[in-house]
Amino acid sequence: MPTAPVQATIDLPNKAYLLPQSIPMWPPVWWTWLVLATIVLLIIGVVMFFYRRHQKYAYRREALSTIRATSSELTDKACILLCHEMIRRCLISEGQNEIAALPSVTLLQKIDSIMPEKHRFSALGSDFVNGLYRDHIELTPEQRKEMINVTCYWIRKHHA
Repeated sequence: MPTAPVQATIDLPNKAYLLPQSIPMWPPVWWTWLVLATIVLLIIGVVMFFYRRHQKYAYRREALSTIRATSSELTDKACILLCHEMIRRCLISEGQNEIAALPSVTLLQKIDSIMPEKHRFSALGSDFVNGLYRDHIELTPEQRKEMINVTCYWIRKHHA
């Protein structure tokens, strides 16, 4: 005689000890949105900071490209004049009109006081400082290259 399978069910005396089926992952807790909003705002703030800094220093990029593009085809006196002009333009762009209005000798001494020893305009000699006021001036290719390098270094690194 075939017997039917017996199903054994156990009744627990207290149903309060049973765990829920599963805890859903969505929707997340309320502060998840706060953390996400903070991260997004932080990323937007960092991007805006670098964008404004990029715009603020556009005059430096323009001055450097002008010097590098035109310095090879200029005469020595015109090259010295271009370097002095770019220094003054950078100072004016930074809002330092009083310093930009100083005579060349005083201006370069003031700039040299905050420059590292290796990149000082006084190391270029009197040809750079007083070259604007001479009728005819000739620079060696090394002097010309050093003058352009020091001017470009100052444009990149100055803090007015």
